[in-house]
Amino acid sequence: MKTHIDGRKAAPYFFLLPFLVFFLIFRLWPIVWSFLISFFELEDGSIASFIGLSNYATIFKDPTFIKSIWNTIYFVIVYNVIMIFLAILLAVFCNSPIIGCKKAYRAVFFSPIAMSLPVVAVVFDLIFARNIGFITSLLGIFGVEYNYRIFASMTGAVWAVILMRVWRGAGYYCAYFLAGLTSIPEELYESAMIDGANSFQQFWKITLPLLKPMLVFVIIMSTILSFQLFDEPWILTQGGPANSTLTLQMYLYQTSFLKQDFSKGAAVSYVMTLLMLAASVVSVSRQKDSASGRR
Repeated sequence: MKTHIDGRKAAPYFFLLPFLVFFLIFRLWPIVWSFLISFFELEDGSIASFIGLSNYATIFKDPTFIKSIWNTIYFVIVYNVIMIFLAILLAVFCNSPIIGCKKAYRAVFFSPIAMSLPVVAVVFDLIFARNIGFITSLLGIFGVEYNYRIFASMTGAVWAVILMRVWRGAGYYCAYFLAGLTSIPEELYESAMIDGANSFQQFWKITLPLLKPMLVFVIIMSTILSFQLFDEPWILTQGGPANSTLTLQMYLYQTSFLKQDFSKGAAVSYVMTLLMLAASVVSVSRQKDSASGRR
């Protein structure tokens, strides 16, 4: 029996073949390989011996690794709270019927995300510079001498990184919340106004509950990206002072590329993956619990 291949049915698979090949080689295989080598000891880039969970045990015994975990969690929580609050306010402002030139405001708020991270970090470094920075010049106009070395202070360095991250991300996530706001029917607000609800009550009883699906999505996206925080603290502080701004991503970079310990670096990457997964699951479960509570 002759086998006849229908060219029209086979064509989509031929078009998908280049993507699948690149995905398998450059995406899936590195994930599998990094997972495997996290259980082995490497010598000169080659697998030497199976050591089980020793790499994981070793990194958890490292105080610097534990410090990087707590720093990252602190960054994630504080950044998300400030950023989401500001992003919702910006979205409500841009969606307000009494505001004109909405497209101009949206472009201005969204523009920071289009800037390169190293460029933003260098600009903020100049802003906070003690001798030639923008803050120094601004305070000098009012006769105030600025001698605070923000990047030499543990608290100051942490908040400088958070501030830069919020400035860059709030407008980006504002676009998501704005999309959620435009999907809310205007009839709900009109009915609330007839019932005598003020602006705050409309926001609390209508806007915020109907934004919860988008809020969960933004929290998950922002959490995943926040766990990968690297460029800002690396350029501004290199993790200092006293590892106060050292993040998991920076610890991963130092372990894998500066120390050339790829097996421990792979273990760090999977610990980071599990933390991101746990944070995402908690966010989704809380959304489900709140939804079931309303029902």
